[in-house]
Amino acid sequence: MRLRNLRNVIALTMLLGGTVVATAPACRGDDAWPVHTVKIIVPFAAGSANDVSARFYADGLAKRWGKPVVVENRPGADAVVGGGAFANARDDHTLLYGTASMLTVNPLLQDSLPYDPSRDMVPIASTASSILVIAVQDRLPVRSLQELMQLARSKPGELSWSSGPSLPHFVYAAMLVRHALEQVYVPYRDATAQQADFGEGRVQILSHALLAVRAPVAAGKARILAVTSPARQPSLPDVPTVAEAGFAEMEIEGLAGLFGWRDMPPALRDRISADVQAVAADPIVRSRIEASGAQVLGSTPVEFSAAIERQRARIEQINRLVNLKSAAK
Repeated sequence: MRLRNLRNVIALTMLLGGTVVATAPACRGDDAWPVHTVKIIVPFAAGSANDVSARFYADGLAKRWGKPVVVENRPGADAVVGGGAFANARDDHTLLYGTASMLTVNPLLQDSLPYDPSRDMVPIASTASSILVIAVQDRLPVRSLQELMQLARSKPGELSWSSGPSLPHFVYAAMLVRHALEQVYVPYRDATAQQADFGEGRVQILSHALLAVRAPVAAGKARILAVTSPARQPSLPDVPTVAEAGFAEMEIEGLAGLFGWRDMPPALRDRISADVQAVAADPIVRSRIEASGAQVLGSTPVEFSAAIERQRARIEQINRLVNLKSAAK
């Protein structure tokens, strides 16, 4: 009888132990992760600048992890669709390649989001920053932002401008309000038509990503007056920053990075961050991402979170000048 009871105790102990193992999180933050394919959700269209960067990082991470890393595009509604898909996945092998604006801008544009910006997206590492520029059509007789503002002040309502969505639009619109300048905004649904009109002078000013103005600049039909990034860009060494040009309030980064799921173990977050930084340091990866019109970053979770907070503060300043909901229409 005593032997039978001992066997029962052992069996019960093994059963409870198995239950604990079965219900423990699959992800402990140690070298066991990843145990299978990792998916990276990109809330932008295939072929976009962020998609291109995400795929380079996915390839580099796959090599380091020894497991496939696949990219899934979920574009729509200023990245809200992809953000919601990531938050609802609740999967410890799904990451998000998103932008800081998903946390800083979208909450001001929409009353309800399918994700909680403060909990559902854990910053892991910054990856790249789209280079944002202020460019003018070549026939406009200005060589600096100061000269552009002087010309705009002398010709109220005569100059026309257009922009990329979100950050490039809000930054320029706020500048016009801050300096009491009147310019005509020309909206576009088709980026190709926008670039063609800018190159031909039908739109005189463009606040956009570098990639959008490269062709007309290369053709001698436009020139870049300033970049909105905190420092000059290696690919544009002669172009001043907006701060150097006297418009520090226009400084902002098109910040992108990798995010983890809610309640991601800090140890795993830090390990993935280190791997992202290693990929970012690869000269081949750097050259390819820079060719797409972006600056390669790579940071710790703390640094990435701090950069997001800096952008949030700037966006809140802009929102006090220009109601983002109205400006986005």
